[in-house]
Amino acid sequence: MTITPDFEDVYRNDPDPWDVATSWYERRRTQLILAMLRQERYGLVWDAACGTGHLARELMGRAQRLVCTDIAGRACALTAAQVQQADACSTVCVVERSGLPQAPSALGGRVPDLVVLSEVLYYLDADERAATWEMLDRLCGPCTDIVAVHWAPRPEGSHLSGAAVQRELNAFLGQRGWWRLVTHTDMEFVAVLWSQDAPQSIGR
Repeated sequence: MTITPDFEDVYRNDPDPWDVATSWYERRRTQLILAMLRQERYGLVWDAACGTGHLARELMGRAQRLVCTDIAGRACALTAAQVQQADACSTVCVVERSGLPQAPSALGGRVPDLVVLSEVLYYLDADERAATWEMLDRLCGPCTDIVAVHWAPRPEGSHLSGAAVQRELNAFLGQRGWWRLVTHTDMEFVAVLWSQDAPQSIGR
């Protein structure tokens, strides 16, 4: 039986439980996510599991409007503090306590241009994952980019490995007409960018 961590307690006990601010793995992962993005700047971005807020802080420079959500209220508070330190003064950021498979009310019914799923999907059980895939397919438009990045092994308290959850999402999105446009795979983590828009070139 898998017991998913109580993330409220996790962040209460340690505001940076995975050493996001200092570990080379985390900093490298963040920079690779940013490098994978097809657009220099997106209109509406949803960071669907903002955690400590370090990635959200970097996304501020790539978005006109950023919606950050997390199931843990403490994580939302940490993210709010991080984005206040960002240099992107023109970017509007909203932080909302919300967990997958729900889409946040802060999106206001609008179609996001980018959805970021970082280190979260393997903590969802099978029913929650299936509901998340369907929600994403309904929510996103033909030009939306989805980026998912996960530690390749299976973390403690998760339902499956990062490699397995990425394969599951690959299979679902492929059946719904999404294209894998950017893929990064190494021993540490797996990162993929999907879109229904398949251009002849990327980043021009």
